[in-house]
Amino acid sequence: MFRFAVLMTAVFLSACAQNPAPNGDAPRQGQPAAATNKASAEATKAGAAVAPAADPSLLRFDAKSVKLDDAAQAQLQQLLEPARGAKQIVITGYCDRKEIGNAKGAAIARANAVKSALVKQGVAAKKIRVKYTTDEPLHAAKVDFTS
Repeated sequence: MFRFAVLMTAVFLSACAQNPAPNGDAPRQGQPAAATNKASAEATKAGAAVAPAADPSLLRFDAKSVKLDDAAQAQLQQLLEPARGAKQIVITGYCDRKEIGNAKGAAIARANAVKSALVKQGVAAKKIRVKYTTDEPLHAAKVDFTS
């Protein structure tokens, strides 16, 4: 079921990436995600409405980055309460092996970056498990909770 959900999320997100936004604010192909996140943050500061992330537990990374940007840090804050109440947390790091040479290392580093951020915020490290996948064309980390 989890793989189906991840697959459907990837399909929906890839469809969104290919369709331009009606207001013309869609990122150009090849534009880094960090630039898109920065534009969203600037729009929020300016008072413009920004659509919420489709899946708040999916933290996006720039293709060549393993560090959480400001948008991902803010998104992570929304996951703190469910993380503290969960019995177990599974963080899956994603990296597209067709784009990155050491995709496994990048995917694991992304999952560990999210784990470290959660632990710094008081979530018990012993209940966090880290996984990775390089089979999907995605640069992200997904946080799943079991209660």
